[in-house]
Amino acid sequence: LSASYRMDGSSRFAPDKRWGSFWSVGASWNMKNEYFMQGVDWLNAFRVKASYGTQGNDNIGYTRVYENLYRIDRVDGAASLTQTFRAAPDVTWEKSNNFNVGFETRLFDRLSLNVEYFVKETKDMIYSRPLAPSQGSPSTQLVNDMDMMNKGIEFELSADLVKSKNFSWNIALNGTHYKNAITKLPSDY
Repeated sequence: LSASYRMDGSSRFAPDKRWGSFWSVGASWNMKNEYFMQGVDWLNAFRVKASYGTQGNDNIGYTRVYENLYRIDRVDGAASLTQTFRAAPDVTWEKSNNFNVGFETRLFDRLSLNVEYFVKETKDMIYSRPLAPSQGSPSTQLVNDMDMMNKGIEFELSADLVKSKNFSWNIALNGTHYKNAITKLPSDY
């Protein structure tokens, strides 16, 4: 069994939106160590596992999204301020909920298989919302206004083709199949 809890702070967000709480729990069961599996010699290992947890993303490409940014331009020979970024004081962490379940096994001391099914649901995705031209430049503002879900399966199969004291030759194959779906589009402002 495992569990974790963390609080992350990011100076990219406004002081009252800065902190995010993220946690996870997980469990695995090594069934090969159980009494009812002791006589199965061709099965070297068999473990089932599951986990659920949350994580946050603050990688949005700006240092401080809660402040307006300006640059100095020259207009008709005079210095002028031009706004380059519109403050987004309500923007906060993108949050992902992750669920994984799967198994790991080793057969005949040569063949290993690891299979996992996963669901990742991302909420409050940061989106650059277009603004009406009447609101001036810049013409977009960041908001937390999209959700997305990823579901899929991953596998890894490896085999020891040659296994001796001084030499080993291993081959591996891995793959993933998943589907993405936008579950919430930006609201109409």
